[in-house]
Amino acid sequence: CHTVIPDGPMVASEIKYEAESPDEAALVVAAKACGFFFCKRTNTTVTVRETTARGTEDVDYELLNVLEFNSTRKRMSVVVRDSKGKLLLFCKGADTVIFERLEAGHPQNTRYKGPSSKHMEEFGNAGLRTLCLAYAEVDPTFYAGWQKKYVEAKQSLQDRDEKLDVVSELMERNLRLLGCTAIEDKLQEGVPQCIKQLAHAGIRLWVLTGDKMETAINIGFACSLINEEMSQFIVSASSPDIDALEEAGRHEEAAVLGHTRISESLTEVESQMSAAGHDTQFALIIDGKALGFALHASLAPLFLKVGLQCTSVICCRVSPLQKAQVTGLVRDHGDVTLAIGDGANDVGMIQKAHIGVGISGQEGMQAVMSADFAIAQFRYLTPLLLVHGRWSYKRITRMICFFFYKNLL
Repeated sequence: CHTVIPDGPMVASEIKYEAESPDEAALVVAAKACGFFFCKRTNTTVTVRETTARGTEDVDYELLNVLEFNSTRKRMSVVVRDSKGKLLLFCKGADTVIFERLEAGHPQNTRYKGPSSKHMEEFGNAGLRTLCLAYAEVDPTFYAGWQKKYVEAKQSLQDRDEKLDVVSELMERNLRLLGCTAIEDKLQEGVPQCIKQLAHAGIRLWVLTGDKMETAINIGFACSLINEEMSQFIVSASSPDIDALEEAGRHEEAAVLGHTRISESLTEVESQMSAAGHDTQFALIIDGKALGFALHASLAPLFLKVGLQCTSVICCRVSPLQKAQVTGLVRDHGDVTLAIGDGANDVGMIQKAHIGVGISGQEGMQAVMSADFAIAQFRYLTPLLLVHGRWSYKRITRMICFFFYKNLL
């Protein structure tokens, strides 16, 4: 379930992989170390050299469909036909979207869901990026009908992406959990020092990330964004009663209850901030589900009021649309905003802010192409703002003074 392309001879020690993201390449290399060597790819087939108790053999899988990953779906799937003719769907994605699509009551899901959740929490606390893996056996009759809808959606000239998402949703159901993965995501050199200097300069920092809450908090501590001296407030829409309503298919009731809970949580946070005093520093951590309710027209002013009183705000498991919405919310309040990102999912946020900064790196060049400024590493943001920004400010003020002087003459 990936788009990696092998390059070189079909020898484990010599082959190289070309991948869209470093995460995909890391997963393929890890699978190779575990005895599943991805050695060949064509337009219609994938060859895996599998080492099992029965020995080593090359197994061909016919690649039928690729349901591509995007940051809104937060998952990617492939439909394949194995050597025995069986149709299989393999899916990987964020735990929130995979768990919602698991087959209810299946013994495998009952057995693996608890341990996988525990392991992902441990991985998140260690600062690792996690993914869930699942599969499903596809009925040939259902697939024949679904394939027609998929082709129609793919050939559509209007709203193609939305139609593909709807058709993909029909296939990605009744999944069986396989487990989870974790990948280390190292901070670039100088990031903690850069963030500390920007905070010392009086700049409020908001982090909008797609990582799990535990991972985001761990990274926040690692890069000096939050510390033990801050009063931390965690706002989450996950609770047993809301999860139970969603599992029962009562999504409207779950949404109403979630909206009420987030409203109560933000009101309580605001009251605690008011009682704490002016010398206390605050940090707000909110997940993507709760953020969806907080950005509603009735709650957005309260969320903005709470966020502006915080030294740091961390929004986790957010989509690109939510990143742009949060940036627009702060911008419309009247504050000057700067957005910095390195991937395609940051483009909306970068374009929405007053100033957009793109980091050129392994995530591609989409962020750089849509930004006002491009830098090679995050730590270069300090001289960009505090040195060149200061010089630019002084040049503009002198020019304005000269402009008035010229007109007076």
